[in-house]
Amino acid sequence: MWFPKASGMDEVDPQLYVEPAMSAQQRHEVQRQINAGRAVVEAFYGEITTKPYFVACLTAECDDRFGSYGQRAAAYGDLAIRLSAKGLSAPVIAHEWSHAELYHRAGGWWYARKIPRWFDEGVAVVVANEPRHSEANWREIERHGLPIPKIDELTSFSDWGAAVKKYGETAGDVPGNLHVVYTTAGHQVRAFLSCAGPTGVATVLGAVRSGTTFDDAYAMVTETCAH
Repeated sequence: MWFPKASGMDEVDPQLYVEPAMSAQQRHEVQRQINAGRAVVEAFYGEITTKPYFVACLTAECDDRFGSYGQRAAAYGDLAIRLSAKGLSAPVIAHEWSHAELYHRAGGWWYARKIPRWFDEGVAVVVANEPRHSEANWREIERHGLPIPKIDELTSFSDWGAAVKKYGETAGDVPGNLHVVYTTAGHQVRAFLSCAGPTGVATVLGAVRSGTTFDDAYAMVTETCAH
């Protein structure tokens, strides 16, 4: 990921590296999807403060070489975003770019690591607005009476990984998988946004960057908007 050109990827431009097997039309489409994803992130945050480069795969072999581990995509801080063959779409790009924005706005790794996974992933879910993590999907989860994780089960990276396994998120898009972990995070953040709006997210991240704990920043914003 750190040296994609040296790892056999074609440099379309300094912000995009693609698998050599991609046709000119496919490369153009990837760029179009990146631009569309960028617009979605900008609409939510108000402005883009990051400029990650993208490494885009077309085949499973390329996915394996760059360590996809079945993930559609992944953000590497605010530096880079990897797209697997299943992640070449604007919603997935917007989801990962949201992670990069949050990471940067919080002040980098030292501060971003203090933000619970449910908030980071929940914001990304809302930004991407994929149907499989929507409020309609949440209502379907409730209708089926499916077990859902508690928020305190989704705090650390290890918590998130354990919950994804426990609640069957690793099953992917198989029929009947309602993606309860990501949908739960999105539902929690939507409740916050209904009060604080996107500016509330920026305020929380700015406070964390200034040294405030996440819990205190979150409580402050929630209490302020409630009044």
